[in-house]
Amino acid sequence: MAVDLRPGTSVGPYRLEGVLGEGSMGIVFRAVREPPGDVVALKVLKRELSGDETYRRRFAREGRIAAQVEHRHLVGVVDAGEAEGRHYLAARFVEGETLADRLSRTGPLPLADLVRITAELATGLDALHSHDLVHRDVKPSNVMLGPEGAALTDFGVARGVADTVLTAPGRVVGTLDYLAPEVIRGEPAGPPADLYALGCVLYECLAGTAPFARRPFAEAALAHLSEEPADPCIGRREVPGTVWLALRQALAKDPHERPPTATAFALMVRVSATPS
Repeated sequence: MAVDLRPGTSVGPYRLEGVLGEGSMGIVFRAVREPPGDVVALKVLKRELSGDETYRRRFAREGRIAAQVEHRHLVGVVDAGEAEGRHYLAARFVEGETLADRLSRTGPLPLADLVRITAELATGLDALHSHDLVHRDVKPSNVMLGPEGAALTDFGVARGVADTVLTAPGRVVGTLDYLAPEVIRGEPAGPPADLYALGCVLYECLAGTAPFARRPFAEAALAHLSEEPADPCIGRREVPGTVWLALRQALAKDPHERPPTATAFALMVRVSATPS
């Protein structure tokens, strides 16, 4: 963490209280706006990136995209600005933990939690997709678990249909463990790519790891393109085998073979998990 970004110091009108996390672009703090005392999650662009026009534009775009859609299962941005060369985004503060932290702490989720989280994330994704927006980085560390349920956060690589590409030609955007085959092939990421990523997240919730995790990069990429994942329900006697049949739909290699919407997929999961 940068020396000048310590609890008790301020960025614009926000007093920093503690570090919540750190990503490739920024550091996220619990912060308080003074006045009126509202608690936010304040994401501050890293100092070494603030001189890079591409990163500044991506950071600004994150705020613009997050502000376009209000939904209880999306962590919305409430403010954005710059203070003394520090670019920041203030997001709604969610009291809780990330899905990644939950999985690290407890291991695979109970079936009821899986069904509920699927439904909540699906409505958030469909809200994005209805505005012609694609998240492009759905993963456990970008899912907050709070009192109101699961909510997607971090729109740093999200993209709308009218956006220009803010990455170098040929560079893949996203996190490999949750990356759709078409994106690995260099094709544009559409809503089906978010659905594939959601399928990988839910696979991890069942099995404890993503479908092709812990493999070398090239081997994992090839597996996403051509390999059928192992059945994540093995060893989970309380999980009907039909859940895997539903999950496989989201993990189809061909994006046209995936469910038409995230909500449709969530319904498939719920039905498959219901005893006949």
